[in-house]
Amino acid sequence: MNRVKNPLPIPSECQHCGDTVEIVHHDDLYGRSYGDWPWAYRCKGCGSYVGMHPFTNIPLGTLATTEMREARKRCKSPFEALYKSGRLTRSDAYKRLAEKLGIEHEACHFGWFDVEMCLKAEQAAREIFIEIYRS
Repeated sequence: MNRVKNPLPIPSECQHCGDTVEIVHHDDLYGRSYGDWPWAYRCKGCGSYVGMHPFTNIPLGTLATTEMREARKRCKSPFEALYKSGRLTRSDAYKRLAEKLGIEHEACHFGWFDVEMCLKAEQAAREIFIEIYRS
């Protein structure tokens, strides 16, 4: 539990529809288990969900609708290219992204982003990529 530096509170109520949140097994979400810790939080009403940090009850982010999950996946690829290029470390890429988005470094988590912030993050990552290749 100590390795999660900035944990979010455990969700009890869905921020999208206000219904109750339950813990479910990956089988209930995906039809099979993924990883060593196959647990997630899911809203009983709208079905939004989020995984848990391994071997904890700490959510990986906020409950996400289908649209939010798609946006989070889409914006992550341009960001990952920043450090996979070898020009930035992963930590430096997060720092640059946070600066570009105008948010605190500690709040720069894709699992915390809504759709609008994901779009901004995707654009910001592309801009940073251009900047690091121009220097």
